Amino acid sequence: MSWITLTVPELQEKYTVSLCHLQQFHYIDREAYAKLVFQLALDSHLSKRILAFWNWLETEGFTNFVHESLKLTDSLRGLYGLALESALCLVCSDQESFTCRDNNLPLMSQVCGRELSLEFVFQNNENAKAYVTKFVRDVCDRAFIDYDLVLRNNLNNHQVQVLEPAVQLLQPQVNTLRQQDSGSHLASEEANDADTDRTLFATFSKGHPITRAELFEFFTRRYGEGCVEDIKMGNCRDQSLYARVIVRSPAFITLILGENELMQFNIHGKDVRVRRFVPKRAS
Repeated sequence: MSWITLTVPELQEKYTVSLCHLQQFHYIDREAYAKLVFQLALDSHLSKRILAFWNWLETEGFTNFVHESLKLTDSLRGLYGLALESALCLVCSDQESFTCRDNNLPLMSQVCGRELSLEFVFQNNENAKAYVTKFVRDVCDRAFIDYDLVLRNNLNNHQVQVLEPAVQLLQPQVNTLRQQDSGSHLASEEANDADTDRTLFATFSKGHPITRAELFEFFTRRYGEGCVEDIKMGNCRDQSLYARVIVRSPAFITLILGENELMQFNIHGKDVRVRRFVPKRAS
């Protein structure tokens, strides 16, 4: 498969031969990154962090992880599942305490040829975070710069095409991963503590009602039929102005929000704002 080659004069002048050598050296990383952003239409920054995490695994003895991962990504389902598990690892590395009941990573273990768990990631989280940050800055932001230009141009020209994920996605591996990020507080309802780490809070504009069916169809079409577990609409007499969307795994939260606290989507011409759900705690 051939990909677009850097031809922008000012970039070539800025980086000269070193950029060419860097891209040649990381040609496997570039192939994997292109699949994540062009075939799955994942967020570019999240995709870079996933690639950086895969490279960190190689430094920890999981040899040729990126190369082996490409063997698993012949199908869109395999690529999407691997990305989900990797995003889950990134979430785990940011936690202050390890609270997972089921920490298996079946697809990543398959790529490794031996067992890999979230517990291993958490035990080495400081090294992992430092490596990921440095690799994204020193390698990804430079070696993938031509792809990023294509993405930016496509966004400006409204030419981004999101390919449908496979019907059956990765089943949830983690039941409880506590998220410390700020989010919306729902004053009138308390969420089940077991679900808060995988719950989104969606708000709608008055006069532009969104139904439960519309929400469900949007998330399953965009992120796969394995994404949504349940949707709880707000109880209002005239129109529900909010809903709680419970996804099957915390990895979907990372996949949907990326690095953003708030995302805005358009469903049938109606704006929907989505952020992480944080229940109001009793004093």
